[in-house]
Amino acid sequence: MIGQLLKELMRALARYAGYQMSRPFRRASPAPRVHQQQGTDQKASSALPVPDPGLEARYEELVAWPCYRDNQPSAELTADELYQLWLATRGGHKWTHYFTIYRAVFEARRRDRLRILEIGVLNGSSLKLWKRYFSHPETLIVGVDILEACRVYDAPAEGIRVRIGSQADPAFLAEVVREFGPFDLIIDDGSHHSSHMIASFNHLFLDGLRDDGIYFVEDLHANYWLPWRDSQKSFLDLCKELVELMHAHYRVAGPAELFIEKASDQVESLSVPRITAMIREIRFFDSMVAIYKMPRTHVPYYLRHSSHTEVAEPLAGS
Repeated sequence: MIGQLLKELMRALARYAGYQMSRPFRRASPAPRVHQQQGTDQKASSALPVPDPGLEARYEELVAWPCYRDNQPSAELTADELYQLWLATRGGHKWTHYFTIYRAVFEARRRDRLRILEIGVLNGSSLKLWKRYFSHPETLIVGVDILEACRVYDAPAEGIRVRIGSQADPAFLAEVVREFGPFDLIIDDGSHHSSHMIASFNHLFLDGLRDDGIYFVEDLHANYWLPWRDSQKSFLDLCKELVELMHAHYRVAGPAELFIEKASDQVESLSVPRITAMIREIRFFDSMVAIYKMPRTHVPYYLRHSSHTEVAEPLAGS
């Protein structure tokens, strides 16, 4: 009898441990939809009752997605200049699909005079790659890493600087910004721990990144793997919140404030989170995200010409 009870106890503990280990990867339960009662203020469109069908089940049907591994790179990859630069840079390792993404985000600015901060130095290969790719002779590449051994890659004469400290340490990051910043581009290729990625963004996006800068984070797949997922909220969760925050003005204002006849009819201001007016664009890729910073000086509005006032319910963008 006692043996049976012990077995049941061990099974229960195993189930509990499995549940706790899987919690970070479970989808968050959607917040209950709030419907305003009749007669209350319904200016903000987010408060109105709307259908909530969600994604159709056919999109989530499981399919066999082939794995592919071949030592021969594709013709597209072979022709990629950045990939060829990487092949000439010893000691590094990258996912092959990253190079197309790098070009999509970085190519337009590669010949500009830039200050670039890369979190994560390791063997110095990325620092050398970026110094070759971003071709302006006065571009400065700054690398930070927690490993003392990375000091050897500090090369002021080559436009590469290295500082030792934690990406989660606000005092250290503030000192790096004071010495070298603000930066045009920040690349987080550091510890990949979710708590560190969130801390770095909080410490750097506002004060360490120029107003027209790009905050670029790679290896987001680590958010799904233990032990890198070391916080309840992942960096991807934070990015999803940023998407909502980027649109916060539509939550606090509705058609009456935004569909106007002439510019002088717009409301004086809206109360929104500070970061709402700081994000121009967020681009998601496989395992990467690029967050474009650009102060938006005013709330966008929909200017409706008087000749079209007969349209009772205009749609944004129509």
